[in-house]
Amino acid sequence: MAAPISVKNSSPVTMYILQICLVIAAFISLSYGNRKVLDTRLPIHHDPEAFTTYVLVVEHSFDQGMTPKFSSRGTLSFRSNKDGQGMFVQTAALTAGEKRKLKDLAKHDGIYRIRVPTSLEASPDDSSLQFVSTFTRACALLESRLTDNITVSVDQSGNVLGVSLVPMDGSCDRDPTVESSSLLDYFNTSVALQVTTAGPTPDTQAFVRKMEDEREMKEKGKGPDNRSFLAKYWMYIVPVVLFVLVSSGGDQARS
Repeated sequence: MAAPISVKNSSPVTMYILQICLVIAAFISLSYGNRKVLDTRLPIHHDPEAFTTYVLVVEHSFDQGMTPKFSSRGTLSFRSNKDGQGMFVQTAALTAGEKRKLKDLAKHDGIYRIRVPTSLEASPDDSSLQFVSTFTRACALLESRLTDNITVSVDQSGNVLGVSLVPMDGSCDRDPTVESSSLLDYFNTSVALQVTTAGPTPDTQAFVRKMEDEREMKEKGKGPDNRSFLAKYWMYIVPVVLFVLVSSGGDQARS
């Protein structure tokens, strides 16, 4: 075991070196204590829209009349509130009763309806939901073997302006009783979101300002009318003179 250094018996040179070492150690300790650690990582900016999914419940009806009853068909999902493709998830397979109703609609050239809420952020549990709806011929949907396209149109605030439903084959040329024999249980639906943008509005203030400037320029350009009496009213005097001459000529001819 090494013997401890005796400061009392140390030489002046040793004491001087020891003091220098203590000063250096204190300086290093102070420097590391006050030094700020720099974070060289780049800041990460998160787009809230990138993690937002909008889900719309889509309902359908096989009823005719002014007050049809709707039931759940599935959900439409969108990864953002911008133009793009979406995804359709069907709630459940079509029941035998729904298939029978669709066949009857196609046989009598009836219409098949769907509807969606009026907002991308609408809650399915909200009892006061309002809807926008559309329809297509049931025979077209039957001929398409439940293959269709749904497009939801919204404004920049996420309000649903309309919805469209387009079957893949809308001709209705074939016999619906033949097509219904191979009716599927699930819809094959393509979904798209379309965002409408407002067009440029007319700059009415600039137009009014321009009209006022033109009026002021015209008023400033108008000076006092220094024309003679004949120059001002010749268009009235000439017809009167001609009338007098013609009248006097006629009187002389009769005399």
